[in-house]
Amino acid sequence: MAELPEIAKYTAQMDATLAGKVLSGVEITQPKSTNLGEAEFNARVAGAVVARAYYRGKWILLELGSGDTLLLNVGMGADVLFQEPGVVNSDKWQARIGFTDGSAFTVRFWWIGKLLLVRTAELGEEPLIKDVALDPFSPKFTLDYFRDLLRGQRTGVKAFILNQKRIGGIGNMYVHDILFEARLHPLTKISVLSDDDVERIYDAIQLVLRESAAKGTFAFERDFFGEHGGWGGEGSDDFRVGYREGEPCPVCGTTIIALKTGSNTGYLCPNCQPVR
Repeated sequence: MAELPEIAKYTAQMDATLAGKVLSGVEITQPKSTNLGEAEFNARVAGAVVARAYYRGKWILLELGSGDTLLLNVGMGADVLFQEPGVVNSDKWQARIGFTDGSAFTVRFWWIGKLLLVRTAELGEEPLIKDVALDPFSPKFTLDYFRDLLRGQRTGVKAFILNQKRIGGIGNMYVHDILFEARLHPLTKISVLSDDDVERIYDAIQLVLRESAAKGTFAFERDFFGEHGGWGGEGSDDFRVGYREGEPCPVCGTTIIALKTGSNTGYLCPNCQPVR
C-alpha cells in the first residue's frame, strides 16, 4: 500500500545509507518480478557504485555509476529491509541486493512488484516509468501548476487524482481523505469544479500527504531499517473517512458509506460530499 509519503521516506533512508556503496551482486527468487535473468543482472551490476537514490511517483530509483539505474516498484506493498554486515533478516524475500562491505537489502513483495535494471540514458523510453507525472511533494507542484493540469479535463476527480500520468504517487489509501477534506464526491466531474473547488483539492492533497509524512507514514509500513528500525506513526484511527464504513463522519456525524468507484471502492460522507 506504499504511496508517496512512504516512498519518499524509503528513498531518503536508502539515499543516506546506500550512496557510495559498491554492489557485489543480486539474488532473485522470483524471476517474474524482473526484466533480466539473474546472470545478466549480475554481470551488469557487480562492481557498480550507488550514486544516489531518488523516486518518481511510486517508483524508487537507485542510480548507479555504471550507467544503469535500478528501478523498484513495491506494487501493493513490500518490505524493503536493510541488512548490516553479518545480519540476516528473518523475512523471506524475492530479491536480495548485496554490497561489497557485506551489507545488503532485501525486497519481499506482498503482491505484485517490479525490480528492473535499465540504462540510465534510456529511462525516458522505459514504458513503465516514462509517463509518471510530477508528484505533490515537488516544489514545482504549485497551485498554478495544478490548475493548468485540470484545465479542459472531463473525467471524475477521483480517477484523475489516481492517474499516475497526471499526478505521481497517490493511490487509493489516501485519496478518500483528500476528497473528504475538499468536500467533493469522488465521482464529481472536473468540468463542473469551481476555482474554489480546485484550490480545496490542492490544499487537501498537500495536507493529507504531508500530515502522514510528518507522522512517519502509515503504521503498517516498516521503514528501510526493518526489524532494527521502526514503523510509521499514522494508524487506521487517523483516517477521516477512509476505510471507516458505518462509522460517524467526524464533521457532521452522518454515517460514512462505501461506494464502488471504477475498479476500487471509495469511502465518503454523503452529507459533506454530496453528488453534484
